[in-house]
Amino acid sequence: MDHMSKVPYASAIGSLMYDMVCTRLDIAHAVGVVQVWKLQGYVDADFAGDIDSRNSTTGLVFTLGGTAISWTSNLQKIVTLSTTKAEYIIATKARKEMIWLHGFLYELGKKQKMGILHSDSQSAIFLAKNSAFHSKSKHIQTKYHFICYLVEDKLVILEKICGSKNPTDMLTKGVTIEKLKLCAASIGLLALRTGG
Repeated sequence: MDHMSKVPYASAIGSLMYDMVCTRLDIAHAVGVVQVWKLQGYVDADFAGDIDSRNSTTGLVFTLGGTAISWTSNLQKIVTLSTTKAEYIIATKARKEMIWLHGFLYELGKKQKMGILHSDSQSAIFLAKNSAFHSKSKHIQTKYHFICYLVEDKLVILEKICGSKNPTDMLTKGVTIEKLKLCAASIGLLALRTGG
């Protein structure tokens, strides 16, 4: 146990996850217990995906201990001019939901540290972390810049996630059955059995 005190938490969880998935299915419960009560969010947007209105389809999923507890998929109410803006808007919406979930969990006696919000849009993450607005972002309505202040005050950690590992893909676009199973499994949803 003395050795483990020197290993960063994320590295230890990653090693346990690798062991669980690749070699030791019998430790799945132990891994779940170690990472319980960790609130994480995932966001994605399908730029101008609606062929009639050109609105973007957005999705967000929140997990607690690796299991989905809140999710939504819908058309944005405005037409965006870029993928960055569509992703930026859903990140702001997701952070508002995260604030509510954080308060709800606190009332249940499950105090949370700062939540992590994952996005596959590097440009939206950069825009949220760059508090100096410039000519390329001044057209974005002020209400969507809320996330910049949260990132600046360290009330949210906004991290990049590889697009192929983003579970919200299943909420924003048509995916193959293999991708659907991967997305569902990554947020703790069980695959339905087919056939007899």
